[in-house]
Amino acid sequence: MACREHARSEHPRFADEIERLGALPGSSVTPADARRAAERHRALAEKFSGSEG
Repeated sequence: MACREHARSEHPRFADEIERLGALPGSSVTPADARRAAERHRALAEKFSGSEG
């Protein structure tokens, strides 16, 4: 499905972006918060890849 393919490609991209934001000086997102959010988005991408159940 096209929506699954989109989610599979966009969640990792967003994960990378939020990690970059967390690393910026003065960011309102802490590096730890950014890392946790990125992990959630990578898990979602994995879910949409069909490799889980």
